[in-house]
Amino acid sequence: MPLGTILVIVGGIVSALLSTAAIFGSGLGLLLAYFAPMPILLIGLSRGRQAANFATLSGIISALVLSPGYQGVLYCATIALPAWLIVYTALTPQTKTKNQADLIPIGEIISRLVVLSAIILITSVTVFLDMQNDVAVAIETFLKEIIAYNRFGSNITANDQILIERLVPVFPVIIVSSWLLMAFLNTIIAQAILLKAKTNKKIAFNYSKITVPEWLYWALASSGALILMGTENIQYIGRNLSLIFLIPFLFVGLSVIHRIADKFRSPSIALTIFYILMIISSWPSYIALLLGFFEKWTKFREKLM
Repeated sequence: MPLGTILVIVGGIVSALLSTAAIFGSGLGLLLAYFAPMPILLIGLSRGRQAANFATLSGIISALVLSPGYQGVLYCATIALPAWLIVYTALTPQTKTKNQADLIPIGEIISRLVVLSAIILITSVTVFLDMQNDVAVAIETFLKEIIAYNRFGSNITANDQILIERLVPVFPVIIVSSWLLMAFLNTIIAQAILLKAKTNKKIAFNYSKITVPEWLYWALASSGALILMGTENIQYIGRNLSLIFLIPFLFVGLSVIHRIADKFRSPSIALTIFYILMIISSWPSYIALLLGFFEKWTKFREKLM
């Protein structure tokens, strides 16, 4: 067997092993699990889509063998499939010229990941929750069980209940945002490593010019329609889908914020202040979302050049 093929197969196995590290519950195990998509991304972005196919398949088989039950399926849906989608999309040319400059941009990749997360959300709710009952109540029960388990069966306190009530309405969005952040950071790091090693098949992502495809606006409108016309469960799903579909617009808005910061004498200080405010308050995120949503028509970035 050629060395390259062995490397690809081993990469998938390493990815699966990293994902199982979280089972041990230690801080190091969780950190290793966070970088489970990295081997597939490194192999795919350096060796191409066919290598990514084999690495992903190797990882899926390894995870199903090494991980107990649902954790293997979870690896397939949240690690292997997203990593494969990133590589496949990143290395797909938009036209028949097939040159690097014409490869699909980062905004399209993020948007496709968002759609994948939406599909996973709908599938999870349909398969694992009883749709005859209130989905929000089912999620609240799940959160209570998690807290009780981590406290060795202790009763839920008043503070716990307040936290749960705040989490329930947007719990799917929180999970998806964390998952997207993991995928995004792994992609950035993998691309940086490959650029340094000069083995990348895709030119560096241009984050300052990130855009979203037009179909994402229609997806957002469709999820909004669910809020207006659906049952209570459908409204809950539609509300969370709408927030999920807004995530790519946040990236666009942040690129506008970075362009605005470039006009300051100390851009790094301006951005630091903005991100600190974004952490402690929600209104900077709303500003970024509005800038990102309307960038298609306002062209703020072009005007700030």
